[in-house]
Amino acid sequence: MKKQFLIQKKNIRFIISCCVVLTGVIVSLNQADAYTFEEENEVLYVESRNNETSSEREGEYLETAVFAYSDQAQLSTMVYMGLMWSPQPIVIPRSEIPKKQIGVDPSMPVLAPRTEQVLDTHKVTATGYTAGVESTGKGPKHPQYGITYSGVKVRRDKETVSTIAADPRLFPLGSILYIPGYGYGIVADTGSAIKGNKIDLYFPTTKQVYKEWGKKDVEVQVIKQGTGKCTEKMLEELSEAIDVYKSVPDSWLDKAV
Repeated sequence: MKKQFLIQKKNIRFIISCCVVLTGVIVSLNQADAYTFEEENEVLYVESRNNETSSEREGEYLETAVFAYSDQAQLSTMVYMGLMWSPQPIVIPRSEIPKKQIGVDPSMPVLAPRTEQVLDTHKVTATGYTAGVESTGKGPKHPQYGITYSGVKVRRDKETVSTIAADPRLFPLGSILYIPGYGYGIVADTGSAIKGNKIDLYFPTTKQVYKEWGKKDVEVQVIKQGTGKCTEKMLEELSEAIDVYKSVPDSWLDKAV
């Protein structure tokens, strides 16, 4: 009975020894493969440097591949050892997928015209006005309330184009100006006090006039000389073009007004 017990004990020791030896062989093979691959690629890298003077990028790529493969071999060995000896299964977490940002404002401010688009520059005194009694003497019940001298409705759009008033002798109706700090404006209105180097910029309310503008001396850029008219169709087409390109495209400037 005692003799049989000793035989079983020897068999168990033999099995454990075999397992340890097998594990060592697997680890050695993985490391040998990694080192062999590294040595072979280092030889390729040296030969490439000697034969082609313009192959620096290629050598860098091979060197990067060697280190990447070596790291991968070591990582595989560590994972294998962990799976063999850890009582709990190893769980490799998945990388989190970045969430799509929401609530981002797709709009962007208009761009100033390119140098080659500027026909002329004028230093003017720019003031702000509204469609109300304080600026035009007309109230909301007046049939011409909010209607400019050209016949189009007043509008203020920072992202496209706004209506402005100017002296038609200097800036004819339909002229397109770029006003720094205000944006693109099309001359659609006139005024008894707007003579010479003065322009009036439209704002929906008096509060916006004082808060956003007031009275400034600015240098405006003329990118289109008007022909004396401004229509709703022109205004809508110009607004759509600026909305797409964030500036006035050459194709629109070349169009006959």
